[in-house]
Amino acid sequence: MKRIFTGLIVAIYSLASLNNAQAQNFEQVVNSGVADANTYLENYMNPVATSIGNGLANGWYNTAKPHKTLGFDLTFNINMATIPDAAKTFEFVAAEYENITLDDPSNNELPTFIGSSTNQELVISGNREIAAGQSVSYEERIGAPDGIFGDLDYPGPLAIPTPTVQLGVGIVKNTDLIIRYTPQINIGDFSFQSFGFGVKHDFKQWIPGMKLLPFDLSGIVGFNKLSTNYQIDESQGQFAEFGASATTIQAIISKKLLFFTPYAGLGVNIVRSNFAMKGDYTFNEGEPSEVTVTDPIDLTFDGSGGPRFTVGARVKILWVLALNVDYTIQKYNTLSVGLGLNIR
Repeated sequence: MKRIFTGLIVAIYSLASLNNAQAQNFEQVVNSGVADANTYLENYMNPVATSIGNGLANGWYNTAKPHKTLGFDLTFNINMATIPDAAKTFEFVAAEYENITLDDPSNNELPTFIGSSTNQELVISGNREIAAGQSVSYEERIGAPDGIFGDLDYPGPLAIPTPTVQLGVGIVKNTDLIIRYTPQINIGDFSFQSFGFGVKHDFKQWIPGMKLLPFDLSGIVGFNKLSTNYQIDESQGQFAEFGASATTIQAIISKKLLFFTPYAGLGVNIVRSNFAMKGDYTFNEGEPSEVTVTDPIDLTFDGSGGPRFTVGARVKILWVLALNVDYTIQKYNTLSVGLGLNIR
């Protein structure tokens, strides 16, 4: 079972490995019931999924000015969506669970994946079949899963880097077509791929008198999706998959000043992530209470999008090379740094 829960982490960017005690605790959480396991794991993994989703939404532009026809840029960005301190814990709401309660209900703050350790215990109770038509009540206590930092209270902001590579090409009427693409990359049992596309259009040209003003004004719509797959046990058809998508809609303004171009954007994000474990998994193997569960985990992380405001600047460092840095204020504030080849 340890490979299952190591897979859960590997599928979300290989962040860490669980030790044997942690893996056993997660196994018992799943064994408490599929509904309870999904509720607990959604809370536990939410900061990771949200950070990756918000990171995908960034890096679409570094100027409001589109390319001339067949002009292009090839840009590599690193986007880091900062996880707020409040996301290091989540509130355990007893009414959301059927078979899990807290040993100490007065302390209902539990660590998320990016949190620290806890002394809180989960009480798992229910009925267990011991023979055909016979069952007994049971109650077990396990340590609530710790965060990856254990006893270390990690200081300062934490962010998960989300890289993007994109090609922007000028087509017609001051419009850029933007493509993001990473082919499937396989590393052992782990695979990763992503795809995205966007359109940037200068709408100042359509407003009488505005095209004479000394700045560029455009709108952009971008969609990006990534998917990962981790083979837990290929012979048994067991695998884990994580996916995230982000839609970005923004108005952009910029002003070129020789080799320096400040820019700003205002708009919204729509972010969605999901995690699932597929296949058949057997719990309490060899015991009278042995049970096999199909596709035990299916998590959806919504609600992490919303309004966003970006401010940044691009600096030409060579004739065709440019460095851009920007900061986006949103639910998970995001720093983006990019380097691009730019042919106008």
